[in-house]
Amino acid sequence: MKSITAFILAILFTFNVVIAVNAQTAEGIWLSANTTAYKTGETVVVVINGASATPIQGFTFQIRYDPSCLKPINAASPIPGMNGLPLPQLSGLVDASYASTTPQVANGVLAEVRFTALGGCQTNLTLESAALAIRNESGFAAPLPGVAIGEKNIALNIDKEVGNSQSSEAVSGAILPLDPPPAAAPKSSVWIIALLVVLGIGVMFGAFKLFRIGTTTASASTSTSTPKIVALSQMPTLQIKHGPNTGKSFTLNQLPCFIGRDPINQICINDPHVIGQHVKIFSKDNGYYLMDLGGETFINGQAIRRNSTALKSGDVVRLGKSALFVFGS
Repeated sequence: MKSITAFILAILFTFNVVIAVNAQTAEGIWLSANTTAYKTGETVVVVINGASATPIQGFTFQIRYDPSCLKPINAASPIPGMNGLPLPQLSGLVDASYASTTPQVANGVLAEVRFTALGGCQTNLTLESAALAIRNESGFAAPLPGVAIGEKNIALNIDKEVGNSQSSEAVSGAILPLDPPPAAAPKSSVWIIALLVVLGIGVMFGAFKLFRIGTTTASASTSTSTPKIVALSQMPTLQIKHGPNTGKSFTLNQLPCFIGRDPINQICINDPHVIGQHVKIFSKDNGYYLMDLGGETFINGQAIRRNSTALKSGDVVRLGKSALFVFGS
């Protein structure tokens, strides 16, 4: 009887050890903070932690904050070789992404994120989303499957009493600026800018007409044949900067061009946060436009919701959480 009891206890002990080992090695990301009480003007520090049995080549995260209470400063990753990828920031949402050219071990601190406390308030920091990235068989960045999100919320208490500024505190690792978007320009400034633009267009149109008249007169005096009109055009391009197909460039030689996760699109972005048909790029009145088709779409950090917006060369477009491309024309 004693031998049977000992055998059962040995099985239970082994089972508990296996469970404990699996719990420690499971892939996960969670939020933590050394302290949650601050004074106005002090630097608030929160930590993105990660654990993975698989070496990673990058990670992303989004943290929701109250812009009336906190102002993001920067993020820094202590993992060797991890470099920050600047992304357009939205007020109230820190959007950070890091990548490495070689696989790195992630068991501990992935990044430290710093904010400035703006005033007396009680607020929360919320980990909206996070992912660990690996390189798939095709050589493209892809999210590591099975990553669990642990602690998501940090409650902060910020006293209205002014504390000591810690902006000079040394930060280790690759620093990623997280400056929020600038405040909207006053209406008077907008009208002045609009007036200058209109005047500039008028001057350019007048010079163009004068040039065309002079050219037509010269051509008529030197030749009686019909003048040949030569139209020079350059197809617009998309350069993928982050997400699936990172580093690839697409020439938009067929418009309209649909972009989304569905393979029937002209450009397929296999990202879980990109919907089947996410956006459409089309031409109109000698210009290019992007139309949101129901997903999360941002141009230069500004949200686009089921409408169309003119595209200019150099515009940064983000689809979903982290799929990023630059438009060129």
